[in-house]
Amino acid sequence: MKNRALVVVALAALVLSTGVVYAQEQAPWLHIRVTEAGEDGAKVSVNLPISLVQVFADIAEKEIEKELSGQGSHIDLDIDRHDIEIADIRRAWTELSNAGDAEFVEVEEGDEYVKISRTGNTILIEFDDTDGDESGRVEVPVSVVDALLAGEGERLNVRAAIDEMIASSSGEIVFVEDGDTTVRIWIE
Repeated sequence: MKNRALVVVALAALVLSTGVVYAQEQAPWLHIRVTEAGEDGAKVSVNLPISLVQVFADIAEKEIEKELSGQGSHIDLDIDRHDIEIADIRRAWTELSNAGDAEFVEVEEGDEYVKISRTGNTILIEFDDTDGDESGRVEVPVSVVDALLAGEGERLNVRAAIDEMIASSSGEIVFVEDGDTTVRIWIE
């Protein structure tokens, strides 16, 4: 009788744990790893369910709206002290989207290299500083930028961009090596 009870408990635990593992596999998570080299280097791991990231997106959207209230359609991107209107960003993005696959920017200066391109449905930003050991890449699905700029009027749709990132991405989104620090962000 005692063995039979143990078998039933073990089977119940197995079934329940399988359900939990299955649920975890179905719900995507955002993972962030930051690693600094050296004995005293920090190691940061952040693992968040996407549902929580979506809550933060809602909060961010409200904060952005507060920032923009009273400023009209301007976002202070601090590019040589010029404000950029969201409408202008949308127009520029439309033209870039219509261009299809292309290398938009490529800068080589001394030991520094930056390239911004579109391949298929991905915007790719690559940078490398061979002398300073800084390099990395950022990959953004075109559909994510489309979603961000699909906001009403002069608003950015942060929540839609995050939702689209979840839907269109699995795997690494950002990888940066900056001297002694490595940053990796991925959805899984």
